Amino acid sequence: MFKLFQLFILSIFLVTFSSEISAQQNNDTSKVLVKFNEPMSHDGIYNIDNYLILRDETTPVEIFKVGVVPGDTAVVLFTEKYVPQSSYTIIINNLKDKAGNVISESHKMAFY
Repeated sequence: MFKLFQLFILSIFLVTFSSEISAQQNNDTSKVLVKFNEPMSHDGIYNIDNYLILRDETTPVEIFKVGVVPGDTAVVLFTEKYVPQSSYTIIINNLKDKAGNVISESHKMAFY
C-alpha cells in the first residue's frame, strides 16, 4: 500500500540573474524552492511537465529547468520572472519518494 506524504513550499527567491538556459533567451528568471518531507526518487523529478505553476489562479508560469537539492528533499524550479503582488499555485504530479510512495492528491498542491 502506498504511503501518502505532504508537499511543502519552503520559499520563493526573488533574485533575478542572467541565465544560461537556452530556452530562456536573455530574460530574467526567478527560482522557486519546493521542499518535500521525504527524499524523492529521481524518476520524473527533472521532467518540467510534472510541475505546474499558475499565477493568479489562471496564468501558467513557464518553467525552464528543474534542479535537485543535495539530499533529494527539495527541488529548485527555474521559472519566468516573479510578478510582485501576484498569488501563485504550484501543482506537482507523478513524483514518488525513494520508497515508491506517490504524492497524495490532497497534498500535491501548495500556494505562495
